[in-house]
Amino acid sequence: MKILSEINYRKDQIPIINYSEGTMAVPAVPGAGKTFIVTNLVAKLLTENKNQKGKILILTYMNSAVNNFKGRIKKILEEKGIESTNGFEVMTIHSLAVKIIKEKPEVMMLSDEFNIADELQKTVILNDCISTFRASGGETAFRYFLKEQKNPTWYQRQLDAWEGGFFDLVSSAISSLKYNDITPKKLDEMTYSNKGILKIITFIYKEYDKKLKQNGLLDYDDLLIYAYKTLCVDEGLREKFQNKYRYVFEDECQDSNEIQGKIIKLICEKSNNLVRVGDINQSITGTFSSSDPKFFKQFMHDAEHCYEMNMSNRSSKDILNLANSLVKFVCNELKQLECREALQEIEIQTVEKGQGYKENPQPDGYQISTRWYNTFEEEIEKTVRYVKGIKNKYPDKSIGILVPYNAQVSQVAKVLEREELEFEELGPNSKNKRRVINNLADIIDFIINCDKIDKLIKVLSDVFIKTDNKEGKKDFLNMLEKYSVEELLYTDIKDKPLIIDDKCEMYVTFKRGLDVLVEILDYSTIRIDKLILFIKDRLVLEEEEKALVDYVAFYVRYLINETPNLTLKEVLDVLSDGSNKVFNHIIDVVYEINGYEPQPGSITVCNYHKSKGMEWDCVFLLQMTQYNFPDNINCKFQCDKWYLKDKYKNTEALIKSQIDLIVNGKLTENHYKQTKIDLINEKIRLLYVGITRAKEMLIMSGSSFKTEEDNKKQEQRPCLYLRKLNEIIKREKEMIK
Repeated sequence: MKILSEINYRKDQIPIINYSEGTMAVPAVPGAGKTFIVTNLVAKLLTENKNQKGKILILTYMNSAVNNFKGRIKKILEEKGIESTNGFEVMTIHSLAVKIIKEKPEVMMLSDEFNIADELQKTVILNDCISTFRASGGETAFRYFLKEQKNPTWYQRQLDAWEGGFFDLVSSAISSLKYNDITPKKLDEMTYSNKGILKIITFIYKEYDKKLKQNGLLDYDDLLIYAYKTLCVDEGLREKFQNKYRYVFEDECQDSNEIQGKIIKLICEKSNNLVRVGDINQSITGTFSSSDPKFFKQFMHDAEHCYEMNMSNRSSKDILNLANSLVKFVCNELKQLECREALQEIEIQTVEKGQGYKENPQPDGYQISTRWYNTFEEEIEKTVRYVKGIKNKYPDKSIGILVPYNAQVSQVAKVLEREELEFEELGPNSKNKRRVINNLADIIDFIINCDKIDKLIKVLSDVFIKTDNKEGKKDFLNMLEKYSVEELLYTDIKDKPLIIDDKCEMYVTFKRGLDVLVEILDYSTIRIDKLILFIKDRLVLEEEEKALVDYVAFYVRYLINETPNLTLKEVLDVLSDGSNKVFNHIIDVVYEINGYEPQPGSITVCNYHKSKGMEWDCVFLLQMTQYNFPDNINCKFQCDKWYLKDKYKNTEALIKSQIDLIVNGKLTENHYKQTKIDLINEKIRLLYVGITRAKEMLIMSGSSFKTEEDNKKQEQRPCLYLRKLNEIIKREKEMIK
């Protein structure tokens, strides 16, 4: 068993592991092993008792990362013979904020009983506020922003698109207003809020704030703001936290926002021992959060020590060279000069050979290529055919298929399903992850229509009967059609001439399904939320599925509080709505708690954002078009909403401009241009993340049209980055020849 001093650290890790005090920035390339170095450094400081009577605090942004850090540090300490784990704490930044506020809630005039509105509760409440606004005379104002459209089909498409993006727009606007210390009352008093999109936001913000207060809730933005203000106001409390935490480590620092940095800085003010680790080139959350890599850039400039972890063993040399080529091109040649700082110019190096480290993969030959297709449909079909070939030849290779949007994830999943390939779909539309919600809908549908045999057969088939014998199951279900619901549920099933082995899995699960459904039908439907929890207890579910049902029950309970006469049929309609934003969010939250790690031989489909933190042997990057990865402000932009009037099409920029006017009394920057610059920068980093997910093989592709029927005016060109990388790939292949 190796002790800390015997670990053979790489040369880029040695300065970091030798850290003892002060401020240190650690920019780390993808696959550099930052979790390894942080956990070993924390263990080293604890072993040497550098923390003295204080603790070491490790802050991260995902609950799954919290558990990972805790487990690793504990294991290292145990190997050193240190059983006590009192010397360190690992938590999310929001957990730290709660800890600060709970020490002295009276400072912010809060009661001891305040609760946290997690992302699910926020989604439920905010969605309700939006619905209330539209139902209370705001529908005309809501639709006012849509383009004039006489064709009813196209008008409905515009309305659907506006509804789809409106929640995120409102959520982002409210966060920005809170961080700028603009209360609903203050906003209401401002003349700027009586114009345009901010007029709608004002009403929803007031309603949202009121509902939070009525329920004694703080959302995540409130937590950070109140925690910071509490530390600023209460000197004794500030000193208590400064004495408690002798060192602070912040992981994924590129995703930090300004107020998070201020909280951390206050806590470290006395000891001045702060280590921040991150990768500017993987900062991909800014367009839907308040994070900004500029804060980590500034820390890198100001820190007493800044050591790059620039060696990576994740990918082959060819893939690392390609990622480095993208960085060089963006930093030195991109014509949109403001975007040359999108990436940090740090060159990823392979690890040294023969030193005992895990070395870079060495695939047979050059395994990078590009493809261009006529339509997206063809792109999916050919990609899946390629995947099938890889699976046949290399069954143990993991494969990742990345697309820009969740809707495209579902499109790829349908083709994989048709080809009978097993895969994991990451995203809210995943059939596998939505299954338990769909099962609840099937059961409630049967409760409502409990005399209909087709409803009983559907719920038995989808929820209860388990078998690998598809044909046998089909024949068995056909046999059930000649019976009534009453005959199957309330008479002895063994008396029926159902020719089937009563010991086989299909019959056992069928019989259990009948027994469970009888129990459910006997249960009261007066409290629908309790009925849902009762159903949960009668089903065989995984832990994530149980958590999902708990959240569904909470949502239904909230709906009942808002609409006391809510019917079972109305709950069924909610459960059956595949576009319900609340359920989409629930699925994301529940399945990210434990994280996801691709296994050997697995196929994963997800969007580019979801791929961060993962790696696959083979990666397919789809839809590398100019629209998805723009390179200059004259491109067609996602932030310019096609369905809104020209005056309002860039709603994000409009809101930022109006908030800027409120805060500063004048416009301090061109928000229309900056919104586009920010989007270009983030898309560049998103592409970098996609490339660096691949270990051995990388295939990048795109297509001219969505479908064959698309008008020629909608033709998409390959993005500039794909064209440049293709030139590099061609040169590399020529050199090999």
